[in-house]
Amino acid sequence: GCMINGKLYPFGLIGRTEDCYKCSCSKGGVECCSLFHTPVAYDKKNCKVVFNEQSCDYDVVRKDDPAKKCAVYSRV
Repeated sequence: GCMINGKLYPFGLIGRTEDCYKCSCSKGGVECCSLFHTPVAYDKKNCKVVFNEQSCDYDVVRKDDPAKKCAVYSRV
């Protein structure tokens, strides 16, 4: 298997690690890519970015009311 951040995973495709990466584990090593996309274009004056561990993505919410989401115009 492959050791990723101190945890042993079996060979093959790993759909989601504990820290939100999708990986491929083989005898030749491990390759991972993130499941999340960082918001870059949004109302930075009134909104803030918070990481949602359940969805493995960033939410952009209002600073004065985090229960309300903000529009995101671009992610990387």
